[in-house]
Amino acid sequence: MRRLRLVLAGLAALLGTSVQTVAAAEEKGCEGLLWPLATELSWMNAAGAEKVASGATLAAIPPGKAIEVALLPLAEVTFPGKPTRTPKPDDDQTFGGVVHVTGTLAATHYQVTISDHGWVDVVQNGAPLEATGHTGSHDCKGIRKSVRFEVAPGPFSIQVSGTRSPSIRVVIRPAAD
Repeated sequence: MRRLRLVLAGLAALLGTSVQTVAAAEEKGCEGLLWPLATELSWMNAAGAEKVASGATLAAIPPGKAIEVALLPLAEVTFPGKPTRTPKPDDDQTFGGVVHVTGTLAATHYQVTISDHGWVDVVQNGAPLEATGHTGSHDCKGIRKSVRFEVAPGPFSIQVSGTRSPSIRVVIRPAAD
């Protein structure tokens, strides 16, 4: 009987450590990013995302919320600029999409944050803009990647490619450190 108690106590201790380790990993999954993403994380996990189909045109960036984009099989997407990602052999099994924004108030440094694995480009005047920085985590529930771009006044498009899911949440907002 004493031996059974010791085994059960050891098992409980082992399981307790495992649960604590997993919880700690989840808490730290959103830490260590190169810039703060607490606002994006709250918008990504909120229920009120604005739902749009790939190819949608928005008059403005939705304030205070994520956009949930219904994606298409990658081969069916017409991108305004050639994606800058390297094509992969399994691209026929991935999704992509585009959201057009008709204008910005002023030239600014924007960050585009996505909820899941994928590639992000911002296209303006027919050409992809060069990213000025990126950060991300495989372990942050709600955010996979955030990429920054200098966007001039005027219309631009956000294109996402190489995702495994038929929808993705996107947050677009001025970069803030």
